[in-house]
Amino acid sequence: MIKIHNRMEAGDWKAKMLLQVHDELVFDVPKTEVESLSAMVKEEMENAFSLDVPLVVDLGVGNNWLEAH
Repeated sequence: MIKIHNRMEAGDWKAKMLLQVHDELVFDVPKTEVESLSAMVKEEMENAFSLDVPLVVDLGVGNNWLEAH
């Protein structure tokens, strides 16, 4: 989560990380950034730790948290 925040701060992102709920992150993202932010978040989360088994990240997009599930 910190690496994602740092990359967002270093880049020219209009998206904002709003909330962490257990193992989920919630963002407010302009439609023009959904694809690129999704790829960056997935990359950072799946490579957060080196484990013997892969970390798999599921992403959802919607107008609200319920739709994103």
